[in-house]
Order: sequence, then C-alpha cells, then structure tokens
Amino acid sequence: MNFYWQYYKFALVGLAVIGVFPAKVYSVPETRVEKQVIASATGQLNFTPPPPPADIGIPGDRTGAGRRGCLVNNDSVDNKQLTALVPITKAATGLEVVWGLTTVEHPTFWFYVPYRAQDVHSARFVLRTADKQLVYQTSVSLPNKPGVISLTLPTTVALEVANQYHWYFNIYCAERKPPTAIVHGGIQRRAITPTLASQLAQATPQQRAELYFANGFWFDAVTTLGQLYYHNPSNMAIAQNWTDVLRFVGLDAIASEPIASCCDLMQQVRRD
Repeated sequence: MNFYWQYYKFALVGLAVIGVFPAKVYSVPETRVEKQVIASATGQLNFTPPPPPADIGIPGDRTGAGRRGCLVNNDSVDNKQLTALVPITKAATGLEVVWGLTTVEHPTFWFYVPYRAQDVHSARFVLRTADKQLVYQTSVSLPNKPGVISLTLPTTVALEVANQYHWYFNIYCAERKPPTAIVHGGIQRRAITPTLASQLAQATPQQRAELYFANGFWFDAVTTLGQLYYHNPSNMAIAQNWTDVLRFVGLDAIASEPIASCCDLMQQVRRD
C-alpha cells in the first residue's frame, strides 16, 4: 500500500472528508531518489523527495548549529536551535543539501525561531540567484514568543521557472556584528502539468497538500498544511498531520512547536 493512500485514509477519518479520493501517484518529471520510510502515528509512510539538480551549488544549513544564542540576563534563550522547515535531500553526487521545490511565483518560507522579539536585535531574510545576485532582502519582525513563523515573498518578487535560488535567514543579537544564527538553503520553481493543475483546482486544502507532497513540492505542501494548522489549532487531526509531515523530514525536535505567526506577506522590499 503506497504512501498516498495510507496518508489519505488518515485524512478521511480525522477531517471527515466526504467521498473517495483516488489513490493515484503523481510524479514530478525527474528521476527520483530511493524512498525514505519514516514511522508516524498513522503507520509507515513512504516519502520520496525529488533529487536536487546537479548544479545545486551551496548545500545549505538547516539549523543554526555551532553558534551561541542571544543572551538575556546572561542566560541563553535558545533551548532549541533556529531551524528551517525544509528537507535535507541527497543529491546524485552523494552531497546532502537543504533544498525543496515550489510551483508558485511567491512561495512561503517556514522557520522555527527559538527567540522572542525582545531578545534579539534584528532578523533578516535574503534571497539570491544561483550566481549570488541579490533578488530580495528584508528585515523580519519576530513575534513575542518562540515558535514557527512563515515569510511569504511579496508580489513584487517572483521566482522564475527552472531557476535556482538560495535563501538565507539570519538572526542578529547585536548591532554591527555578524549574524548569531544562520540557516540557508535552495529553492526551485517548477511548472506543473495541466492534469495536476486541474486536480489542485478541484481539491480541498487537505487534498491539495497531499497532491503537492506526492509530487515533491515541499514548500507548497508545508504551506498548505501550516495554514490549516494555524487557523485550526484545536483540530487534533490537522495538528497530527502537521506533526507527521515535519517528522517525515527529520524535524522531530520542533514538530510539536506552535505556529507563532503565519500567512502575512513580507512588506519591506530592498534590492540594493
């Protein structure tokens, strides 16, 4: 029994979806890497991420490991590390990279931030092309409590299909000093088939997340699930879906953390 059918059975029960959603497999037109089987509350699920392109460039860093956290009254407030909610995928060369796919021009990026707004000096998001040309950068306002946040590119910044981009999220604990914590990785936008587009248009949010996940579009899947969870925090089935998906990609340490802020467009745009 494949991943898609097992995962959808759980969604049918937890979310009381009416009707039958066909257990079809939708494939990204790329050669896939070997499957990763990860245990979850719904049993063993098969997650098959698409392989990164050969020209992926910088492998990235999913956590702010090896850097001291911001200090408040001589105590570190980062019991957990700054973390990007992105898979670690093995490239054909054997290199492990922090990377994922999107279908949209203005994707949403997700991070776990272990700091409160009053504990840091500033935070900054930066997006560059594969050849390191600056595309976008902005200061980020952090919430007043630790948790998962989402950052969506504004309509003035659009990813081009097939191009590689590299993003950075930096935390600064003091002015005029290097970042205290950094996470960074890659993203690529790919076009979808007319068939998949039609299925997405007719699907519920839960079904759309499943379609994105089955096709390897991580950023779209986690955004759809994250929005569901943020707007329905007391729905145990949705909460479990969110937790399971994070555990699929080895993010057990922050899988149960709350979403502190979500779904707002980033407002400040700078290009120089």
